[in-house]
Amino acid sequence: MYRILNAQLQEKARTPFYDQLKSYVLMAKDAWHTPGHSSGDSLRDSPWASDFYQFIGEHIFRADLSVSVPMLDSLMEPSGVIAEAQKIAAKAFGARRTFFATNGTSTANKVIFQTLLAPGEKLLLDRNCHKSVHHGVVLSGAHPIYLNSSVNKKFGVYGPVPKQTLFRAIEEHPDAQALILTSCTYDGFRYDLPPIIEAAHAKGIKVIIDEAWYGFARFHPAFRPTALEAGADYATQSTHKVLSAFSQSSMIHINDPEFNEHLFRENFNMHTSTSPQYSMIASLDVARKQVVMEGYKLLSRTLELAKEVREQINSTGVFRVLELTDLLPDEVKNDNIQLDSTKVTVDISHCGFTVEDLVRELFERYNIQVEKSTFNTLTLLLTIGTTRSKVSRLYDALMRIAREGRAPRRLYQIPELPGFTELKYLPRDAFYCGGEIVPLLDEQERINDSLKGKVCADQITPYPPGIPVLVPGQTITSGVVQYLVSMLRSQKRVEVHGIVYDGYLPCLRLLSDVEEKSLKKLAK
Repeated sequence: MYRILNAQLQEKARTPFYDQLKSYVLMAKDAWHTPGHSSGDSLRDSPWASDFYQFIGEHIFRADLSVSVPMLDSLMEPSGVIAEAQKIAAKAFGARRTFFATNGTSTANKVIFQTLLAPGEKLLLDRNCHKSVHHGVVLSGAHPIYLNSSVNKKFGVYGPVPKQTLFRAIEEHPDAQALILTSCTYDGFRYDLPPIIEAAHAKGIKVIIDEAWYGFARFHPAFRPTALEAGADYATQSTHKVLSAFSQSSMIHINDPEFNEHLFRENFNMHTSTSPQYSMIASLDVARKQVVMEGYKLLSRTLELAKEVREQINSTGVFRVLELTDLLPDEVKNDNIQLDSTKVTVDISHCGFTVEDLVRELFERYNIQVEKSTFNTLTLLLTIGTTRSKVSRLYDALMRIAREGRAPRRLYQIPELPGFTELKYLPRDAFYCGGEIVPLLDEQERINDSLKGKVCADQITPYPPGIPVLVPGQTITSGVVQYLVSMLRSQKRVEVHGIVYDGYLPCLRLLSDVEEKSLKKLAK
């Protein structure tokens, strides 16, 4: 029995790709191949660039190799140590197959879309999905059926799609090829996935779950079930966001019994560089080993620290952690939604600072950088790398600010996201039109009435909240224009992705009348 257990332990502790990479680096071979820095030799003695070499470190350059080294395998056609590392990862994460992605979950989502969806085929998706999902709709040529998210208007937090909305969409669109949801969300909302997946599968609909923020869940019972355990066909995870991999390092997990490997490979290779960063692949190998060998211990500590953070923030008497009952929108109160406690949302309205001033104060005075901010809240992300000393420094900073005794301010009234308007054309068809540039405001800086009824050619996403207000092919209403103008004029700096600027004037790219006549309208 001991020998069996020891063999299993040794198997879990293997890192085939990392071990091979380390072995090769220590061989110190002369490089007559890419990359051009040649193991850092171009930088080491440079009067202009040696500082970069010294700061980054010798081994990162020596490990930056190329497909010219056969013993390191090929990410695009793995048959050696990469294939072996992916096989071990699949077993660890409960998948039939796992693939390493070095362009993040943003690219992983697009690969799956183009594998499952032919032009014109229907896809059910949460409007609150990551923008890469909406970009994937354009690339695949899919016909999206957008589902409105629930919203907590008090705090401007967008929650899951109501369960009944999902069930109704599945019933109304049994010809949909796939359904994609984000679980957990950026704010930590977790769907009750099993009944949703069961309903989708009953209609033959594949289920994709974007688990970018939830890649650790399999390794502690407090976070289970994972998407795959709930029955999902595909799960994409940003291993770099919540585990120990380098940025951009993600995994695609597959449990689809009808998985088309050839088509997947073609799409994977279409989105993958022929010169991947091998240190990223090694970091995925090591991150998997770490979470398998000590994930339960590390996640238990993270949960304990998350509890302490909540207690300490609440004890300031000024800052308050928003719990599930505070955050959950009314329309999903009975949907068995859970909250991932490693995402901590803090109401800052009683501290006297605007959110931007508070973020600046924490950064400049206390050396603290938060994960994100909305108009009235901060979000803190705890990971397996969070330490008790970081928690203490955060508490000290917030307590010092609380003791300043500034007068509280009212909650900022966030412009309400308009409902999704008519999708008139396929997003891909609209996006690839040349379009015309039309300003949001006229010369007197009033709302440009000529935009009403026009069709957008781009994805327009204000951040926060990060939800597209327009996608290519969508009809523009006066309410949508008013919302965009309100966001641009808000007291908080808001990035509106997709806006075109003509000098200082914000503009939209729209379909011209001629282009509209050339396109086929979607059936209502």
